Amino acid sequence: MPYNSSNLCAESCPFYNFSKNAREAVYISSRDGVFIMVNESMDKLLGYEPGGLLKAGVKATLDSENDRKSFQETIERDGAVHNYQMTMRRKDGTPVFCLVDAVVWIEDGSVLGYHGIVKTRDDIVDAFQRYFLKLKEEQSNVRKERRSLVSDSRLVMSYISEDLIEYIQTTGENPFVNMRREATVLFFDIRGSSAIAEYLESGLFASMLSDILTDVMDLIYGNHGSVNKLLGDGLMATFGCPISHDNDALNAVRAAVQIREYLSTFNDVRPDYLRDDVRAGIGIATGKVFSGVIGSIRRQEYTVLGDAVNVASRLESSTKSLGEEILVDENTHTLVGDAFQWRVIRDVALRGRKNNVTAYAV
Repeated sequence: MPYNSSNLCAESCPFYNFSKNAREAVYISSRDGVFIMVNESMDKLLGYEPGGLLKAGVKATLDSENDRKSFQETIERDGAVHNYQMTMRRKDGTPVFCLVDAVVWIEDGSVLGYHGIVKTRDDIVDAFQRYFLKLKEEQSNVRKERRSLVSDSRLVMSYISEDLIEYIQTTGENPFVNMRREATVLFFDIRGSSAIAEYLESGLFASMLSDILTDVMDLIYGNHGSVNKLLGDGLMATFGCPISHDNDALNAVRAAVQIREYLSTFNDVRPDYLRDDVRAGIGIATGKVFSGVIGSIRRQEYTVLGDAVNVASRLESSTKSLGEEILVDENTHTLVGDAFQWRVIRDVALRGRKNNVTAYAV
């Protein structure tokens, strides 16, 4: 059956969970011009009540069909657009000059649509560049001033690692530039955290989660990875962006194995207030992603978008039903090779994907 807007599901898009509550104006649209998801900020930007854009469709937001055609030709040729200039129309007809960052949504080789961020200011990147110029000017004092710099920048506070500090000190360059690159994505999630939260006092539960995630993040940083997002009782990490170490897939799998060993040790000496062992699932996938900084002057975020994000997330979700702790995709397995022993799991069904995949358990 061909893909069309009637058989698309917003939740099947890897961008969905990270964008529906974002402050920035974000959307997911089908290839034939139907909005599958727009967040509240997108509705407000174009003067619609919540849900209004879903009914209006993409055509109502543009000056002409030629604008849409030109956008589609560009993004499908390049795979992504950054700061793509487009004049959009508010509900009352008022023109709004916008810059669009978007990537193609592809599954099973077919273009399903596009997901992206709409901005109305062109100085976002300039402000970010100015911040890193400040770091370069203070290169000799970076380590001493690290705490104060971190407190001044949520971006650095969220994703800083010794690798990035060393990279900035050595090169004076901004490692967060927008680009497409190959990277390995890792999703980590603690299983059954809701059940634990039911019998633990909230402060104690939060402290336990914080301790575990801090240790897991240290293991990721120790293997040259970056923590891209904290997801409540889990996280998303990347290896290969914002900086690459040439063996990123191997580093990701090595980090996953170390996390598994860490949890085994943690459970051996787990505190008395925990009734059962703490379990977790890890999914890893490798592929081309779009990485870059999005947001406004007030709040910026380094984001990674692409099919590898989707696959890694769904492999992590599949660990529980398959009785595994670590699952990787075929790309990662090929890159890592014989560095680990593998168990092949064929015909794994991933939600939202037409064809089953082969996964590998470490």
